[in-house]
Formats: sequence, structure tokens, C-alpha cells
Amino acid sequence: MGHLKLLSQTGINAIEEENGHWNDGYPNKTTVACMINAEIGAVLAVMRRNVRWGVHYMSDDDQVEHSLVRSLKILRRKIFSWQDPWHAINPVLYLQPFLDVIQSEETGAPITGVALSSVYKILTLDVIDQNTTNVGDAMHLVVDAVTSCRFEVTDPGSEEVVLMKILQVLLACVKSKASVMLSNQHICIIVNTCFRIVHQAGTKGELLQRIARYTMHELVRCIFTHLKDIDNTEHSLVKNGSNGLYQEVQNLC
Repeated sequence: MGHLKLLSQTGINAIEEENGHWNDGYPNKTTVACMINAEIGAVLAVMRRNVRWGVHYMSDDDQVEHSLVRSLKILRRKIFSWQDPWHAINPVLYLQPFLDVIQSEETGAPITGVALSSVYKILTLDVIDQNTTNVGDAMHLVVDAVTSCRFEVTDPGSEEVVLMKILQVLLACVKSKASVMLSNQHICIIVNTCFRIVHQAGTKGELLQRIARYTMHELVRCIFTHLKDIDNTEHSLVKNGSNGLYQEVQNLC
């Protein structure tokens, strides 16, 4: 106990600064890089355990190594070399390898599920907001990739896990700070996709049904929470006013 009193205030501040946040309000750059690197490792690990992908992962031959594996390895080598602050780094650079895995028809449900979890964790790191470079294109790419997700269905359980993670990522897009950059069209794509999963869940397990309904309710709540900010936001959720969004969502529901 006595040793704690000997710790200087300077030492405490140094520790807080290292593990905390930068003055600009963004998370520590090294911390974010380590977390994204951990997600890269998670996706590569599940690929390595898969019989089909094991040879692609272990090979050092660029002509044998699959493009999905190669892009993840390239990102892992580059992630710590970027010098700019995170809000000045194009999010597409560190999101695209995961989105490629999600959209690939060659990946099974376990690999696709881990990639979806990685995208969800990146979205919730609070490093992507309306001030981030190229944030509009990045958010649109995420929505397009997740709503066009392709994977091999090997068993009903794994399929339900992927569907739940799709719902999780789409809800995170709408709840994120960068959600104001989503176009009217992409908001409707998100709602439509979640609505289809709600109907599809009727023949699935009880857990997926409950999560799908909850996600749908949260989506509607989040969308209409933004209506008060429409007149003050140049790149708002709705380009043509609140009535346009209301009508489109009602048409889907």
C-alpha cells in the first residue's frame, strides 16, 4: 500500500496518456493499430484452420497465395507504418480486406462471421466519424458489402450466426458517428435487408427471431432520432427532407 503513495503524478499522467486518448478526441493511434491487427490475425487464424484455405495461408508463393489472404497480410504489414492521424487515413484502406472476405462466395460461414465481427469492432472504435477522410465512400462500401454478403452454408447454426452478425454490423452503421454520411438510398437498403432477415428468421431459431426484431426496432428509432438534425447537416441521412425518408421506410415496412 505504501508504494502506491510514492508514484508521482507525472507517472500517472504518462500512463493515462499512453493508454488513453489523444487530445483531438480520437483513440490512441497505436492502440487502434493493435486492435485492427488483432482482427486481421483472427480472420487469418480461422482461414488457416480451414482445409481449403490452409494451403493459401501457408504458401509463400504469391501466385499460389489467395488474393484474400494476401490483402490481409499486406494490411498487417502496413498498419503500423501509417504516419497520419486516424481521421486522416482513408478507412477503405483497412476495411476493404475484411469486406472482400465478406463478399466472397468462396468463404464459409465461420470465416465470413469472423470478418463481420472485425468490421463491427472497427466501426465501434470511434475512429470513423463525419470528419474522417473519404468517410462517405467507406460507409457506402460497408453497407454494400454487408448487404451483399455471400457464404457457404454448411449447417443451420452457422448460417444463423452470420445473419445475426449482419444485423449487428448494419445497426452499428446507423448508430455510428459517420451515419450522417449515409445516403437515403443506403439507409433504405439497410432497412430492407434487416426486414428481409426478420421474415427469414421466422423459419429459424428463437434467438435469431428476437435479435432480428430488436434490430429492426432499433433501426427505426435511430433513423428518426436523426430527423431533428436534418436541416443543420449538409450530408444528412435524408437528402430530400424527413418526409422522403418517412415515406420510403413506410413503403418497406
